[in-house]
Amino acid sequence: MVEEVSGMKEAVRGLHVIDGAGVHLNRIIGSPRVDYIDPFVLLDEFKSDDPEDYIRGFPWHPHRGIETVTYMIDGKFEHQDSKGGGGLLTPGTVQWMTAGRGILHLEMPKMSEGILWGYQLWLTLPRKDKMVPPRYQHLSAEMMPEAKSGGAAVKVISGDYGGKTGPAKTWFPISYFDVRLDTGGVFAHNVAKGMQKFVYVHTGAIILDPEGEAKEIGAGNLVVLDDGESVIVKGSDVKNGFLFFAGAPLKEPIVRRGPFVMNTREEIRQASEDFENGRLF
Repeated sequence: MVEEVSGMKEAVRGLHVIDGAGVHLNRIIGSPRVDYIDPFVLLDEFKSDDPEDYIRGFPWHPHRGIETVTYMIDGKFEHQDSKGGGGLLTPGTVQWMTAGRGILHLEMPKMSEGILWGYQLWLTLPRKDKMVPPRYQHLSAEMMPEAKSGGAAVKVISGDYGGKTGPAKTWFPISYFDVRLDTGGVFAHNVAKGMQKFVYVHTGAIILDPEGEAKEIGAGNLVVLDDGESVIVKGSDVKNGFLFFAGAPLKEPIVRRGPFVMNTREEIRQASEDFENGRLF
């Protein structure tokens, strides 16, 4: 049986926001333009060589009901949390924090000049796992396997590609790749039926479904993919790069307020009350 090649459902540009203590961000998911793509509830890009855009960082703040995943491409960030987790995020490093029933953490730049470039992703936890104990995974650049073929170099953070398996431990199937393509290089990947999938083009331009509709998409675009099971992307410019995500939708209600993502308004109210009374963590 020939698998249907996945095409573009929609392409959306991010929204400039200021979060934390004054950090300038490109909000890709979690805005009026794209609320969420189940189970992905937030994706932020921080990319600037102006220290005033990032120097204030993200001081201590709470979370419940989600996992936060920070991936550094350039620059340095320090992570600390109320359960003793933490480490220095350097280029290529990922921190994968499960907030579960509750945690406090901070992320602050460990630099005062130069470019800071990275991404923070939020995943909503399944209802049955919302209140699991917090967990922290520090994934160094050396732990991240890279698969190379057809002019594509694929860093595998979680999930499987080209015989490589990402080091992140996940509560449900999640694929997270950073893909770099030579001019004309090809990324081809089969995704299980029913998985949500999208790409974010961060460098150059890509051609989606090059042997079919052949849509060229430039940097700064989130591309939500349709239900086709085969994803084929070709490099356009000299330097091309994109993030690829796929995840099993939870198909559960999502209610969020600030740093909390739960299933009901009552659970959100309880999370806020627990935080205010020191019972969150």
